[in-house]
Amino acid sequence: MRRPTFVVSCRGAHSYVVGTLRARRRRSTGASERGSMSVEMIVLVPVLLLIVMIAVAGGRLVSAEGMVQAAARDAARAASIERSAGEADAAARRSLAAADTANARCSGGVDVGGFGRGGTVTATVSCRVELSDLGLVFLPGATTVTASSTAPVDTWRGTR
Repeated sequence: MRRPTFVVSCRGAHSYVVGTLRARRRRSTGASERGSMSVEMIVLVPVLLLIVMIAVAGGRLVSAEGMVQAAARDAARAASIERSAGEADAAARRSLAAADTANARCSGGVDVGGFGRGGTVTATVSCRVELSDLGLVFLPGATTVTASSTAPVDTWRGTR
C-alpha cells in the first residue's frame, strides 16, 4: 500500500505543506459536522426539561401523600386518647387544623362511631394536588390524594 505524499506549495518566499490525503479527509469530515452541537442541544434541552417537570410532579404527589398520611394518623391518635366521643371529635379537628394540610386545599373527617373501650377511631384526610401549572399535557390538571388512619381506643382507659 502506498502512502500519499505531502504536497509542498511555494508562493514567493513562503512555502507551506498542504497535507496528506488522509488529513484532507479528516478536514472534510469535520466540516460536515459543523453545527451538529447546536442541533443536539435543540433536541436534548426539551427532553431534559420534560424529565425535570415529571420529577417535580412526582415530588408534589409524594409530598402531598406524606402530608395527608401524617395528618390522618395524628388526628386519629389525638381522638383515641380522649375520654368521650365529643372530646375525641374536637381533638381530631384541632389536630387537623394544626397540621400542614390546613394551608393546602384539604378536607378531613373523623368517625368516632366506634368510640368506647376496645373500639376504634378513624380519621380520613383528602387533599387536592395541582399539576396544571407544570404544563405537561399528559398529566391531569389536578389529582386528589386521600389517606385514612385508624387508632384503637385503649381498653383500660376510662371513658364517659
